[in-house]
Amino acid sequence: MALRPVKLTRVLIISTNDYKGEVIEKVHDFGMMHIENVDPEIVESLGPGKFPEDYKKINDLLLTYRSLEKALIPINNGKRYRFRNFDDLQENINKLTVNDRVFKIKEELESIKTRRRYLENETESLNVLKRFGIDAFNLISQTVSFFIFRIDENNSENIINEFSKKSNISFKYSKGNMYEFIVVFPRSEELEIVEIINRYKGVVLSLNELDGKTEELLKKHLEEMKSLSERESNLKKELEEISREYYNLVAAIAEELEILSRKREIMQKFAESGNVFALSGWIPERDIGRLEEIISSATKSKYIMINEGTVEDPPTLLENPKTFRFFEFFIKFYSLPHSLELDPTMIFAVVFPIFFGLMIGDVGYSLIILAFSIWLYRRVTKPPRKSMMPKSMRNFGRSMMSNWSWSMLARAMVVGSLWGIVFGILFNEYFGLSLPYYSAIIDPIRQASKLLLLTAWIGVIYVNYGLILGAINHYVYSKVYANTEEGRKHRREMVGRIGWVILSWGFTFFGLWLLKWSLFYSFTFEISGIIFIVTGSAVILYGEGGYAVMEMASIISHILSFTRIMGVLLAGVILAYVLDDIVIKALHYHVLLHMILAFIILIIGHATNILIAIFEPGIQGARLHYVEFFSKFFRGNGKPFQPFTSVRKYTEKPEK
Repeated sequence: MALRPVKLTRVLIISTNDYKGEVIEKVHDFGMMHIENVDPEIVESLGPGKFPEDYKKINDLLLTYRSLEKALIPINNGKRYRFRNFDDLQENINKLTVNDRVFKIKEELESIKTRRRYLENETESLNVLKRFGIDAFNLISQTVSFFIFRIDENNSENIINEFSKKSNISFKYSKGNMYEFIVVFPRSEELEIVEIINRYKGVVLSLNELDGKTEELLKKHLEEMKSLSERESNLKKELEEISREYYNLVAAIAEELEILSRKREIMQKFAESGNVFALSGWIPERDIGRLEEIISSATKSKYIMINEGTVEDPPTLLENPKTFRFFEFFIKFYSLPHSLELDPTMIFAVVFPIFFGLMIGDVGYSLIILAFSIWLYRRVTKPPRKSMMPKSMRNFGRSMMSNWSWSMLARAMVVGSLWGIVFGILFNEYFGLSLPYYSAIIDPIRQASKLLLLTAWIGVIYVNYGLILGAINHYVYSKVYANTEEGRKHRREMVGRIGWVILSWGFTFFGLWLLKWSLFYSFTFEISGIIFIVTGSAVILYGEGGYAVMEMASIISHILSFTRIMGVLLAGVILAYVLDDIVIKALHYHVLLHMILAFIILIIGHATNILIAIFEPGIQGARLHYVEFFSKFFRGNGKPFQPFTSVRKYTEKPEK
């Protein structure tokens, strides 16, 4: 089960400069062409592409209106705008008269913010003086200076001792979680006092306004801060009113300018002379007919379009079914598939949730993880205006991944937890308890050996599947690079992958014989295993060379690595069983204190087990794919397909 990226072909389009603008418009609206630099030989013949004269003007306007958009409050009223052309856009720009006012409001708000911060710092220092009973004007002097600072309680005794040794300074302090100090000293001692404060990690408070009594200065600062708050509130209301009326128009102008800028910027990838131009790029092979119709319409059939032969690898365009598309996030997290190899998204989308659910294996835990996953998805896709979650926790979450990434993870956990419910029913596991109404199909504890063997067989099958996919990939590469050294290398590596398949089955047969498994415990399978090991080794040596010998043991470890599925499952099941058993025994003896302690242990233990069940199956399931499976066939390092087009949010495409 695997799909390939969309097959792309590179085309070269040549037409006269009279139709260049129309061709750019049509290709942009077509939205399925990844434009590349034209071949250097063609550039040398025609000349390099040039920016049009209005490119700088458009970019200057774009910078202005992106800044204006950022200054406004994003109040989207749903209105969209259509601009017929650049002249029509300029008319709308000329009609917009709020630019200067918005920038003045933002400037004044920044000024208020700066002034308030200054006043808050001054007020903090004045409050310290008030607590010490000192008036600010008493600190005005030509010969002495002062510092007000705070210091941690652990360092307070040391700094008091330092100051006490100096006869020419005076200081006061108050006790608390943070000790507050005021120290007065001759100006000649300033550097030494600074060094002492820094040595003991003191935090100096600023105080610049000393002309007056402390109480009067405090009152003055508080009145000014109140006045600033009122002014700030009025400015924000005015900005909100402007944003409500003009935000969509400003955003639409910025969006249209960005589209125009891209349409002009792309011309540097062209080749052009005084009369003709050439553009080149990748498109899906299935869309060649559509593109020809579009170019023919744009140029009135005055064009040449040819398929370019190129040694360059095409970019990668993934096209998975919509239901599975969000799993592309996990593949791209590892690496974007190369355009010529198999895309493992569908495999990952089917198998990863099964592994996730199998490692949980409990209906109760899976239901809680399902509820958490749904909550997480809604929380990050539609965040509330006010959150009860601490800001530090939110910032930590965002530092790890974006909201979009968290939503992809949550969706995968939803599918995985549904599989967890299925396996929990099969195992008859409900928070570690078994329902009396039916028997488990497989008991994870009593039939652990069967689970161990099952997960080992999963490893054998999955690793071999990866090796077969690797052989297919190398076969495709050998056809693409036929009759070249690269092609011959891929043919040898294809043979090497077949050798790895033979070797893995040899180790499997021989290992099962050593374990005396009844189905395989015979002389025939002993000999078969040895023959497969010898044959596989010979084929690997032929295909991949002598260095592959060092990797032969890794095939065993990769297969056995899948037994970690059983290990994670068994750890969770046993811990849940032990927690439940503690409560059952406590209830049996009817000791109140024991019962309370048992229930506390039960709640904390199950909460911890659920937390482990959220992280561990995801980490181990991803690891089995990224390390044990992908290493057998996945090349990655693909170049993303980036079509020349734009997403319109505030504008509509001009009518022709």
